[in-house]
Amino acid sequence: MGPQLVETRHYLHSRPELSDHEERTSAFVAERLRRLGLEPSVNVGGHGVTAQIQAGASSEPPPVLALRADMDALPIQEEGDLPYRSQTPGVMHACGHDGHTAILLGVAEILTALRDRLPCTVRLIFQPAEETVGGARRMCEAGAMDGVSAIVSLHGWVHLPLGHIGVKAGPAMAAADTFDITVQGRGAHAAYPHLAVDPIVIASRIVLTLQSAVSRETDPLEPAVVTVARFDAGTAYNIIPAEARIAGTVRTLDSGIRTAMQSAITRIAEGECAAAAATCRVTYTRGTPPVVNDAGIVQLVCAAAQATVGADAVSDLLKPSMGAEDFAYYLERAPGAMFRLGLGNGAPGHTSRFDFDDRALTVGVETFCRLCLAGLTPLPGLGASEAPSS
Repeated sequence: MGPQLVETRHYLHSRPELSDHEERTSAFVAERLRRLGLEPSVNVGGHGVTAQIQAGASSEPPPVLALRADMDALPIQEEGDLPYRSQTPGVMHACGHDGHTAILLGVAEILTALRDRLPCTVRLIFQPAEETVGGARRMCEAGAMDGVSAIVSLHGWVHLPLGHIGVKAGPAMAAADTFDITVQGRGAHAAYPHLAVDPIVIASRIVLTLQSAVSRETDPLEPAVVTVARFDAGTAYNIIPAEARIAGTVRTLDSGIRTAMQSAITRIAEGECAAAAATCRVTYTRGTPPVVNDAGIVQLVCAAAQATVGADAVSDLLKPSMGAEDFAYYLERAPGAMFRLGLGNGAPGHTSRFDFDDRALTVGVETFCRLCLAGLTPLPGLGASEAPSS
C-alpha cells in the first residue's frame, strides 16, 4: 500500500487543476474506484465524485459514515526541483489536496477488501472547489450528504509533528465573511482640496477605526479578525477622486461575535462618512460558517488515532485556526469532525515550496480505516456534550 499511495500522490501533485477545472483529477479518481468494483457517481456538484462501500450483512439498515477529500489546487507557480513537481504553469498543490485525495483512494482500496467487516456503510466524497469555497455546498445540494449519519475529514498540518494527529471538540476553523465599502465623496482638483469631500481621507479613517472593532468591541478571550485587504481610489496625481473603495475579510468562531462584527463595520463606515459629509454603501457577505467538531465524533476519531499512532502522538490541545474550510457545510447536514494530520516543519501551505510529506499518508489511511471498522457506536463514558481527552 505504501509505494502505491506515494505513486498516486505524486501523480496528482504533478497534474494539479484549479477549482472547478478538476476534470482530469475527477476522471482519475472515478477510474480508480471502478477498478475496485465500486460504482462512482460523477459530476456531483461540479466535478465531484462519490461512491459507497456497503456494510456487511446486517439485520438493520446500517449507519452511513462519510469521508471527504478535496481535489483542487491553487494558482501558485511551484518552485523547487521535485521530480514530481507541477507540470501545469502557475498551478500547484500548495494545500495538500493531492495528499488528501491519495489517502481517500487508499482507504477505498482497503475497505472494499474488508467490506464484510464494516459495521457501517462508508460514503466516499471527493470534492471539487474547496479553495473557492463553492464545492461543498454544491455537493450537499446535489445529494452527497443524503442519508449520512456522520462525516469525517482530515487536513495536512505543518504545525504538528510528522505523523501526529490533532483533533478537538468545538470550533476548529473560522467563519469567513467579506465586506465591501464604497465611500462617495466629491471630487476636485488636488490643488483645491477645500472644494472636495475627499473619499481617500475618509476611507483611511474607516480603515483605522475598524482596527478598534476587535480590540475594543469584543471579549479579548474570543478570537476575531478584521482585515482590510484592498484599497482602491484615484486615477491621477492631481485629481481628488469622488469615490474610494475598501474591502476585506472577517474571521470569527462565535455566531454572536460574527453578528456583532457585521453591525460594527456598518456603523463605523456610516459614522465616519456622516462626520465628513460623505455617504457610503456597505455590502457585508456571509461566507463559510465555522467548522465545529462534534464531541462524540471527535472521541471516535481519537480512539482510531490512538490505535494508529499511540496516545502520545494524539493531541486535543489545539488552538482553532482562523482559516476557513467549506467542510463546515457538510456539518450543517450531519455531525462530524475534521482532524489534523501532522506533516512536520516543512514549508507552510499556500506557498510555492509546500509539499505533502509522503510519510504521513499511511497514518491518514490507517486512521480512517480504523474509524470505519470501529463504526459509529458511541464509546462508553462520554455524553454527547462532553469533550474528549487524549
